[in-house]
Formats: sequence, structure tokens, C-alpha cells
Amino acid sequence: MITVVTGAPCSGKSSFVANNCKSGDIIVDMDVLALALTTPDVKPYEYSSFVREVAISARSAAVKRAMQVAQGERYLNVWIIHTDPSPNERSMYRALGGRIQEINPGLDVCLARLAVREAKSKEITEKVIRDWYQVRSNG
Repeated sequence: MITVVTGAPCSGKSSFVANNCKSGDIIVDMDVLALALTTPDVKPYEYSSFVREVAISARSAAVKRAMQVAQGERYLNVWIIHTDPSPNERSMYRALGGRIQEINPGLDVCLARLAVREAKSKEITEKVIRDWYQVRSNG
């Protein structure tokens, strides 16, 4: 089964996957990939734009291959953490048998979680959170 977990930053996407996956499942998580591509002293969410650029490419390749591997595999679970897939990406995920699981604890919860997160990029993350909820309140 392919599950695409969407939601704003700090919504609990990674926690949802951690609480629902089983040993041996494939998990594609941009933040985990980025940390794997840099030095051990870099903290979560604090990797450089260069690392992010490489991680985006790695994530794209990993998603494509994971979805290919999952086709026809009855007992393999693939979890793709994708904050805000475009309509075309959602269609592609669904066409390949994926289900979309949105995690939405609300704007206030996401902002409260961000407030206690140790990260240099809080301003950028807050903007992404607010934008994610703004789009949904207008649509």
C-alpha cells in the first residue's frame, strides 16, 4: 500500500508515519534525506539550501522508485511524506494506487509546535504553515 501523508509543517506527518509504519516499510521523508546528505553536526531543519537542493533530487528519485517497487507488492507499505503535493502530483499518486492521508491539527497547534522546535528557520517555517492554511481557507 502507498500512503502519501500531507499536511503543514509541524502538523505531525512524521509522527503519524512513525506510529503507523511497520518494520521494513519504505519511508520517503525529505527532512531525513537531507540530514543523511550532510554532516552529523547539522540539526534537523537547519540544513543548507545546497543540501536541500540535492535532497529534493534524491527525494524525487526515491518516490519514483518506491512507487515502482510497491506496484503489485501486497505486503509492502510505502509512506511518502509530502507537505503539499500539487494537483498533478496528487493525480499521479492516486493513479499508482496511492491514498492521500492529510494531517491537519489546525493552525494554532502547528504554530505551538513550531514555537518549541529548535530550528533557525522558524520564520520561513511559520510562513509555510500560514500559507498552507491560507490556501485551504480560500478553497
